[in-house]
Amino acid sequence: MYYILKFLFLSIVLSSFIPAKAQLLTIKDAVDQAIQNNAQINQMRSQFDRKKEEWRTQTGISSPEISYMKEGINNKAADPFQEQRLTVSQSVDFPLTTSYRLKALKEEGKAMEFNIQEEERKVKVGVKSRYVEVIYALHLQKLRDQQLKLATELYNAVYTQFETGMGNGMDLTKAELQVAESNNDIDAARSQLHQARYSLFMLMGLSPENQKYTIEFMDTLQSKDVGISQITALSVLTEQPAYKSSERELEASGYFLKEAKSNILPDIRFNLYKQDYGTGYNFNGFELGLSFPIWYPLEQKGRIKMNLARQEEIQWKQKQIRSGVKEQIEHAWHRYEVSRSTIKRYDETIRSKAEKLQTLTLSAYRLGEVDLLNLILAQQIYLNSQQRYLSALRDFYIQLVELERFLDLELVY
Repeated sequence: MYYILKFLFLSIVLSSFIPAKAQLLTIKDAVDQAIQNNAQINQMRSQFDRKKEEWRTQTGISSPEISYMKEGINNKAADPFQEQRLTVSQSVDFPLTTSYRLKALKEEGKAMEFNIQEEERKVKVGVKSRYVEVIYALHLQKLRDQQLKLATELYNAVYTQFETGMGNGMDLTKAELQVAESNNDIDAARSQLHQARYSLFMLMGLSPENQKYTIEFMDTLQSKDVGISQITALSVLTEQPAYKSSERELEASGYFLKEAKSNILPDIRFNLYKQDYGTGYNFNGFELGLSFPIWYPLEQKGRIKMNLARQEEIQWKQKQIRSGVKEQIEHAWHRYEVSRSTIKRYDETIRSKAEKLQTLTLSAYRLGEVDLLNLILAQQIYLNSQQRYLSALRDFYIQLVELERFLDLELVY
């Protein structure tokens, strides 16, 4: 027993020193979890489920009514009553009115489906954008580590100059400040990474206990280039879920308008009788009634005007969607073009020349050919170009994600 307890104790102690297994969170996994856990989308889905069942309550068929009637009651006479009757009554709307109403409800359901698609696209854009921010923060952290390395090399070079009598205390102080500022930048980059991570986790709906530091992210992203012909504004404006939803809403309002106009037609009432004239329920009867809308100028005319106003509202909504989507596409496209040009220019020219300038300047400083100011300037040019490149990459991917929403293509994965 002693050895068993000792073995268990050692197992627990040793397991605490074993690092937790890393969990890779891909951009697809992040999007899927966010859509699955999004409260707004789930509310909309529940509303859609409710809408799908609403037709059952709008069939225009009222609950049947069973009634009992007894007339000609005279307890003093030989026959205590002249007639007693059991009646089943059923009222229904005019069939054409019901048909228009059900078609309108069906169109409203389709509009809600498109609204759900629109919300899913928005969530997808948000998640991918935040994922890009996380990767940007990871690479920024690496850049800050490189910045510290360069600042340390600069300090060592200045210190060597100072020890040999070729440098001065002012240059050494400047080099120390460069190292301190680099450490500050590293701390700021770490803070930015934490903020980006938790912002992504919140949008994913990830519970606090699952927001672990063992979660790892894809180091790089892949993308597809976008041809200008693919984002011609007029070719995608009417394909947006928000616009298609407004089309379904307009169609539904048209059916509701027809329903209101058709209410001039009478509702129908059926009555079936079982009659007893004192000898038992040996007789049957029926009654057919029509309900004419004599208050049409008040009730139905008001409904017609309400639906006409609703149609006009939706038409203005469609115009707003078209102009808004066109503006967003153009902005996203132009920012995409600018960032792509920046990346291309960096790859073709800036990267190699900035690295060469920094290396040559450090060698020249060690030989006493340039002063500290030129060395710091060369390092700043190198680091700034790297920073600009990272920012351009971030913007490049974010604008592609924005274009995904309108083109319905998988451009970043």
